[in-house]
Amino acid sequence: MTRNNANTKTKNETKAYVRRRHDPFFRYIYAIPENARALLRLAQYRNPELRRMLASVDMQTLEPIPGNYSNVKEWGEADLAFKASLKNGPEIFVGILLEHKSYRRKDVLSQIYRYVFEVMVNKGASDFGWYPTKAIIIYNGQKDWDPMEEFRAKYRGRFNGHELPFECVLVNLADIPDSKCFAEKNVEAAVGALVMKYAFNGEKLKEIVRQIVKMLSKMENDARTTLVEKIELYLHEYIDEDVVEELRMRMSIGQALGIVTAGDRRRAAERNGLRRGKKAGMKLGAQKEREKNDARDKKIAEYLRSIGVPAEKVDAALAIK
Repeated sequence: MTRNNANTKTKNETKAYVRRRHDPFFRYIYAIPENARALLRLAQYRNPELRRMLASVDMQTLEPIPGNYSNVKEWGEADLAFKASLKNGPEIFVGILLEHKSYRRKDVLSQIYRYVFEVMVNKGASDFGWYPTKAIIIYNGQKDWDPMEEFRAKYRGRFNGHELPFECVLVNLADIPDSKCFAEKNVEAAVGALVMKYAFNGEKLKEIVRQIVKMLSKMENDARTTLVEKIELYLHEYIDEDVVEELRMRMSIGQALGIVTAGDRRRAAERNGLRRGKKAGMKLGAQKEREKNDARDKKIAEYLRSIGVPAEKVDAALAIK
């Protein structure tokens, strides 16, 4: 493998690793229609294109498309697929596809195009075998990105009349106001948005974690405990270990809520393991030292006997030692 190829592979593997770390957290929260509705409601404050796209959709009818990963082999992508009815219109469903991205991906529109026909499947239709799709890219990367602008700027986009066979808009979580999240009644959806929004910015997370704790305190104990575990595991896997540890220690998410998180259990296990290891190591070391001394004493005794030293004097010498 050449050096350039090796670098490319490492870069691609790193991107795949990043995607895997973000996506489970995203899916855990927003696979629930109520939470998906709240996220899109928050996103509409500063996204007029999203408001236009969803204006005709009855979001209260949002429901998951079952088996939405069955035809997609690469990484189990197509993050979340829903269907919903139109407002005051024909009795048909439209597809709502939420595709999460934590970095800019050039082929995202081709990816979504594939999902429209592989994931947004209308099995009960006799005319068209797919739902008319409204694709929403949920982005929490570090740099600004507009895949639609990139599409329109390319010759292929011009050839297609700047249109795609599906509606598409980008939602940058950086554009969702913190204040709207703090005031949102759906705590799980709002906290998820905040955590993903600042997943690259540990210092900002430190600034708002007290507000997050206040929000979490409004949840039921079981749901709150699970969400806190998901948050800590997500951040532990993504941002630097020392940042997560400082967040935990300085702001005391688990302690403030009176719960024990997965991270708390992990660290307790590590501490217990170190203590057990140290104790076992000391015990083993002492045993080896005794065995070493016994072997040395045996050799000394054999030598003293070989030169004619009486047995009682040999025993006395060893006893004094």
